[in-house]
Amino acid sequence: MAKIGIENIDEIKVNVIPLERTYDSVGDLKINSAVKRMYITKGYPSAPKSREEADKRGEIHFNGLMSSFTKIKVYEDSDTKLVSVDIVPTRYLIGQAMRDYMKKFSDQLHTNKILSLSPNMANVSLIAPIEKNDGYYLLSQIKGKALGSGQIHTGIVAVNIAAKYLADPDPLTGAIRGGCSSELGMKLDQLDPTSTTFMVDERETGQVNFASVLKNADFGDIYSSYESSVKDKSLEDLEVMGIALLPTKNINQFIREGIARDVTCFIPTENGLEEKKQDRQLRPYTVATLKYIKRPKNLEFLIKKAGF
Repeated sequence: MAKIGIENIDEIKVNVIPLERTYDSVGDLKINSAVKRMYITKGYPSAPKSREEADKRGEIHFNGLMSSFTKIKVYEDSDTKLVSVDIVPTRYLIGQAMRDYMKKFSDQLHTNKILSLSPNMANVSLIAPIEKNDGYYLLSQIKGKALGSGQIHTGIVAVNIAAKYLADPDPLTGAIRGGCSSELGMKLDQLDPTSTTFMVDERETGQVNFASVLKNADFGDIYSSYESSVKDKSLEDLEVMGIALLPTKNINQFIREGIARDVTCFIPTENGLEEKKQDRQLRPYTVATLKYIKRPKNLEFLIKKAGF
């Protein structure tokens, strides 16, 4: 159900609203009433709000301050597409409450109802097309200790926009910078991302994701940095539990089944990364990306954006 919601963005304007969006907010900050009830039912209002508070209470999880989009508007003329977004601090478990509701009532929900539930939690990502002898691939991550663990995400970096980044002159870039460090062990200035290129609508999981494209992505550099970043770390606690090469050709079966079959993956071991051929489920974001590049003009656009 996820899809590329806005294509070929020329410019994005981010408007930070300095008010926290809570489960009982009103007006433009209001969340869906069913999601609000689930949030309360699950006891989320009393959950720890920081790692420090969780540690003091002897709990594992906490309700960190992330962000969400309350408005997304597209402005166009003959040759420019500008997207304006309002973004506000929002607790992580508001998105989780929406997923909890979905899990409980999924068989009773139609598409429009599902979309109305979404709090539009804010995410950003980097797409990394690379060229190999037999064609183009999307260098992707395998989700670790996070939503969708074990599944392939076509964003080689894909992160929530934590509220701390809303103080950054460019919150989207700030979040990507943090994601490069935590997920790849690289600094953003080692890479060459384009400006925001498209938006992935993942509202069935309560999320919206704005993506940029890496120009001239070097597989060897990313491989080496990721391998170094996971060395001596507990494999069970990794945010990214591997990287994968998703082909851009012959992908109809991947899209139809939501599974990438016989894909080349690089999995951390005590002796470094081990290359394996694996079948892995795909994140909704990934299926949307594959549907997008299935159209030749879009694949050509993406490859050109990547500098090939």
